[in-house]
Amino acid sequence: MKSKAPAPDTFEIRTFHVASAPDRLDLALGLGIVVALLAPALSLALGTSPAWLPGLATVWRAGHLTAETGLDAGPFVGALMTQAILLNGVVLAWRAVANLAPQSGWLLPDLRVEGQARGLIGTRSDLVLFYVADAQKSVRVMASSDLAGQVPAAALQAARDALVAGMASGDAVSAFASARVALRSAMA
Repeated sequence: MKSKAPAPDTFEIRTFHVASAPDRLDLALGLGIVVALLAPALSLALGTSPAWLPGLATVWRAGHLTAETGLDAGPFVGALMTQAILLNGVVLAWRAVANLAPQSGWLLPDLRVEGQARGLIGTRSDLVLFYVADAQKSVRVMASSDLAGQVPAAALQAARDALVAGMASGDAVSAFASARVALRSAMA
């Protein structure tokens, strides 16, 4: 049994035009934490010291040796510092790519755009989203999960094509209006 396309007035169309999709710092922190946690285990598996940054263990061992207790922190503190440096390095590298190359062909800009567009739809069941991110030169036309099976893919593609053509001309207002018209007419 084929599902019938919803009437054009039974769902909402939202438009978002942003200068740049926000950076996914949560992904950067997650990746940094994974790298920092796996580095000591991987170092031990390879037979090297977890405090493998040059001279780090000896500098920190001397810095934490106290005259009162005579305790030597050993390579543990060096391993912790290696983890901290790896975490910071991964997050800073992620931020550098995100800020210096937002329109590059790398995977990161697409993740930023896709993540924000999916977040804007959220749990809504009756929403079609038109999303444009200028810095990433990216356009998304998405239907919520409940509408995805009911709105024809050809209608979403027609709206996307109209939106891309309108944005290429430089007039965002008419681009969104023509995308709305294209979606409604393709569904009729």
